[in-house]
Amino acid sequence: MKIQRLSWVLGSTLVLAACGGSDGDSGGSSSSVASSSSSSASQVSSSSSESSSSSSSLARVEPRANPTVNSELIQYNDVAVHDPSVFRDDDGTYYVVGSHLAMASSQDLITWTSEAPGIALENPDLTDYPLFGNYETEVAEGIEWTGGYVGSWASDIRKLADGKYYFYFNHCTNPISGVCDAPRSYLGLATSEDSIFGPYENQGIFLWSGQTDAEIDQGYGVGEIESYNGNIHPNAIDPHTFHDKDGNLWMIYGSYAGGIHILAMDESTGLPEPGQGYGKHLTGGDHSAIEGTFVLYSPETDYYYMFASFGGFVSTDGYNIRIARSRTPDGPYLDAEGNDMALARGGWDGIAPYGVKLMGGFNFRSRTGDDHGSRGYLAPGHNSAYYDEATGQHFLITHTRFPDRGEQHAIRVHELMATADGWLVASPHRYAPIEGDNVVDSEDVVGDYQFINHGKDINREARQSQAMTLHDDGTITGEVTGTYQLDPEALNRIVMQLDGLGSYEGQLRWQWDERIAELVPAFSAVSGSGESVWGTRLPAQSKTEVLAAVAAELTLPETFKGDALTLPTDGIRGAQILWESSNEAVIGTDGQVERPAPGSGDASVSLTATILYQGDQETVTLEVLVTERMPFNRVARFEFENNLSDSTGQFEAAMSTGDGIHKVGEGNLSYTTGSAGQAVSLDGSSGVRFPDGLINNYEYTLSLWVRPNAITQFSPLVFGEVPGDASDPLVEPSQWFSFLPSSWDENVMLWSRNNDAWFDGATGETIPAGEWSHLAVSVSQGYVRVYIDGQQAYAGGSVADFFTDNTGRFALGVNYWDLPFSGLVDEFNVYDAALSAAEVQALDIDRLSTSELLGVARDQLTLGDTGAVIEDFALPVSGPFATAVSWTSSDSAVVEVDGATARVTRPAASDADVTLTATLSLEGQSVTRDITVTVLSEGMPQPAARFSFDDHLDDATGNVGSGTVTGNRLDNTGGSLSFDEGRVGRALSLDGTYGVALPDNLITDATYTVSMWLNPSALTQFTTVFFGAASANSWISVVPSGPVDENTMLWSGENWFNGDTGTQIPMDTWTHFVTVNNAGNLTLYLDGEAVFTGAGFPDVFTPAETTVFGVGVNYWDTPYDGLVDELSIYDVPLSAEDVAALYSSAP
Repeated sequence: MKIQRLSWVLGSTLVLAACGGSDGDSGGSSSSVASSSSSSASQVSSSSSESSSSSSSLARVEPRANPTVNSELIQYNDVAVHDPSVFRDDDGTYYVVGSHLAMASSQDLITWTSEAPGIALENPDLTDYPLFGNYETEVAEGIEWTGGYVGSWASDIRKLADGKYYFYFNHCTNPISGVCDAPRSYLGLATSEDSIFGPYENQGIFLWSGQTDAEIDQGYGVGEIESYNGNIHPNAIDPHTFHDKDGNLWMIYGSYAGGIHILAMDESTGLPEPGQGYGKHLTGGDHSAIEGTFVLYSPETDYYYMFASFGGFVSTDGYNIRIARSRTPDGPYLDAEGNDMALARGGWDGIAPYGVKLMGGFNFRSRTGDDHGSRGYLAPGHNSAYYDEATGQHFLITHTRFPDRGEQHAIRVHELMATADGWLVASPHRYAPIEGDNVVDSEDVVGDYQFINHGKDINREARQSQAMTLHDDGTITGEVTGTYQLDPEALNRIVMQLDGLGSYEGQLRWQWDERIAELVPAFSAVSGSGESVWGTRLPAQSKTEVLAAVAAELTLPETFKGDALTLPTDGIRGAQILWESSNEAVIGTDGQVERPAPGSGDASVSLTATILYQGDQETVTLEVLVTERMPFNRVARFEFENNLSDSTGQFEAAMSTGDGIHKVGEGNLSYTTGSAGQAVSLDGSSGVRFPDGLINNYEYTLSLWVRPNAITQFSPLVFGEVPGDASDPLVEPSQWFSFLPSSWDENVMLWSRNNDAWFDGATGETIPAGEWSHLAVSVSQGYVRVYIDGQQAYAGGSVADFFTDNTGRFALGVNYWDLPFSGLVDEFNVYDAALSAAEVQALDIDRLSTSELLGVARDQLTLGDTGAVIEDFALPVSGPFATAVSWTSSDSAVVEVDGATARVTRPAASDADVTLTATLSLEGQSVTRDITVTVLSEGMPQPAARFSFDDHLDDATGNVGSGTVTGNRLDNTGGSLSFDEGRVGRALSLDGTYGVALPDNLITDATYTVSMWLNPSALTQFTTVFFGAASANSWISVVPSGPVDENTMLWSGENWFNGDTGTQIPMDTWTHFVTVNNAGNLTLYLDGEAVFTGAGFPDVFTPAETTVFGVGVNYWDTPYDGLVDELSIYDVPLSAEDVAALYSSAP
């Protein structure tokens, strides 16, 4: 497990908030260090040494003095305002107001001060609240409209000509559900005479949405509508008001529902001009995930820019910022391809092609050898923007969440820069005031960069940085390759041609990299299709320094117990790391660990890393001791049979405490009848302090019976901490977890804090008082599962690794802050493995005997689909409850047992059935199980179906029926069938308007091969060429341009899986594509070569009664445009040799 070193810490506390979440105070700052701009390219030996004679022909920006920055002015901090709408008052102060009535201010767009913390929606206290005084009284009519639910969504403040402050408030809640799952909303205006801080007085609600026909008749209509339609009429929330270049006032608003609309406003009243109804539609509709719009006029370009957020706002739901532009304030707004944003509507696939994607989730990733940490955002969005007339600068003000920090969010400000073509691009770094001419010359641009490709999709996960190097001769090498050019006639302009991505034009500036506290060259550029890319230069390092840095950070634990050891495969600047293991049966080269069975002793393994970088290499050898498993994987068991002893004998007895974990020896414990035998009784003023080090790895399970006297919010059940100060027990920790019956949401939760990062393993379920319930939580490399009475109630991640490198403290019923737990606790078990629900049920709920556990393990033992074996496969050597598994073969000439691997020799003549016998052992007892394996004979299998497309849609094998022509969806009609010259004979020719439905049930299990020749005429993201589905949610799709970097992929829905080839197949060229699924082990081939392997591919077809298939169409996306030939489907997995033979067989 790699030990991470971070060179900076963001020392602030964030609060949880969201549209519909809670908001609150946030504060703290991380101080900057003194800085100057980074050194010139003459120091970058890894880059400048590769320049060529062609550099003399490049247009060059001559050397000039670098700008500077006063680092004392850069005092970044984190303040939480969700959906920040910016307003600058007459005194130059910037204010942002957002959801939940939160407000913050700044003098410099760097350091923010919370002016109003935001109301807590779960328990709002509105009687004396900043801005409004009594908000509940002021907006009583609106609160009644939303069923009595109180709240405030994204707000907006503007100061109009009369000198008053105009506050636009709004809220959305479905009175039936209590959440905003329907467009039941209101939008109103409140004013303050002379202070931005109010108090604001309600001037009336002027827009309603979600009304019934009867409510329209009662006066709640808008304009001339007779009936509200949520597909076309807007959700009346998220307002933003702005002045156009002629001084006229406008308001843009809306979220999901019928899309985004704009209204002309009356400057004298702050209300819409009469006769407009809901106003003019600009984008969205049909409940498209589009919201958070903002319009900025730039005198520099004479464009109005409409910002919009696509996707969902939570950290895992893909929020990203799009931009479009118009010469007039009310549109039409067009993107870089000239698409009218009014056409963007429908699902994610329908809206993703629209707009210029300015920023989505990203991560400048810290790799092995870095001396600084990662920096990234998740779900940035619902932004505002500001143009400073005095400096000519544009600014983006947004909220964002962060990797590994849950739903915490904070304000971020980035400078926006206009490209030569008039598009705004965002700096990769936070804004900092830079003094002097901000020009990067041809010497300074050279060096190693971290590169981010934002793409065009709605990305749920952060885009990870890649390594690239810009050379003096204009070439780009590394994980991203191509060429670049500067423009001495237009300083700061950079043009890049990136292989496999296309052409990008943008801006190159010095920017402040807070990770290293230096000014660095950074570029932001955009393609003609509206995809943004970023790059930020790293400090100079030679090859020797790179290798040494990677080698120095390659650290593994001396002792390990777990199922997976993290073996880094890449280092800084694109260095590669290859691994060898002295005992792959214990630790594989992929880091998978098979711990020795109980009683077999620990295993010592030597792991050798070979570091490769630019033709040089260095090796590092590390020793890891893998400890044997304990019986049942149980490391501690506190049965509370009138004592606090550990019945496994691994730990000393626990001790009583008072009302805090540090009050050891105090307290008043008693014992009474438990769920089995006796239980410990906690009286609400006492607890139990367990031995230190109870958990010492990143895979563990806590399991216990509990009978609360009362459900008290925040009272801990099990608490674990990394001591804040090992020598002072009174120092409260900043790294801890609490497993508690009632957390902040009043439900069972594993709640955790890791400095600034919080984790909520929220079950959404509670347990009763006065009754016994069983609770358990398992952690596997950060992935958390919470079980209630043996049923999984939560699954997700990621909780931090607190205890692998720290000696933790643990307690029952107490922590430092909250009321102690009151109730009974029994049978507290600790395991050093992440147990499944079935294991928890068997061990601690049903309390099965050893022989019964062996029976369960035998029944669960599987090798997957063994009906068509063609290659070596893994043999499990351990099972549930730490059972040991050994194997024998009935025919070693065909299947030979070699430790944890079955070595397969395919027979020459006919298929062979071999019986593998497993012996499962536990605590001196054993059982056996036989599994039959069918090994296919050598030679090419015959396809189950083959569509040659030789001017027909027939199956050449005669096994299934013919295909049929569809329209632009798999489930409609209307296409006009066409064929053309193919790779072999003729080919199916699709023009992007229709497809072909293949016979049902072509694939019915998880073992199959699909082979085809492809020649696309266009590469449209998400378009399918081969589609198979068990339902509208469960499917596989071969996509020439997929969701990850637009690479060619096999993609699976519902149980999402990205089979990424790592490249995009070319247009107007034949490519052979093969996918082989061998019972969840997926291999993808391009032109006969394996390009992807991965485990865990979903079994889409086995559970389904009927499966459907199509060529070129699915249920949602733009149909395929191009040729398809020789589509063959096999009901067995083809070997690599078979695939190579298929590829070679085409003339």
